[in-house]
Amino acid sequence: MNKPRQPRYADIFRGDAEKEAEAKAVWHEVVGELDEKGLITETRLKIADRYARACAEYAVLYPIAASEGPVKTGPNGGDVFNFNWSACEKLNDRMAKFEDQLRLDLRHSDVSEKPAPANPTKADDYLD
Repeated sequence: MNKPRQPRYADIFRGDAEKEAEAKAVWHEVVGELDEKGLITETRLKIADRYARACAEYAVLYPIAASEGPVKTGPNGGDVFNFNWSACEKLNDRMAKFEDQLRLDLRHSDVSEKPAPANPTKADDYLD
């Protein structure tokens, strides 16, 4: 397979330099990891492109949604649902699906690993 070509994010995001830079960074990171693992295919490159676009949208939208919260004050003074919040949740779900399709485990952390079992005690028989 030839060297993967990055999509033209400058044309895709048309003047939104923040989204363009984020998408480029994510795309290079994902394609680099796929290349290391020997998993580059045309289909995965298309998924990597969609993943990079979703990450770029999320990176710009999340600070806005987080500052506004899930509920906003409506035009009549009542509480209304914040659609930016919903969009962030949907983008987050979509990104997780793309990560699964790309066979990337970006959610892994050393903190979440289960600690090694301690020396067995007599109470272990009753606690399990």
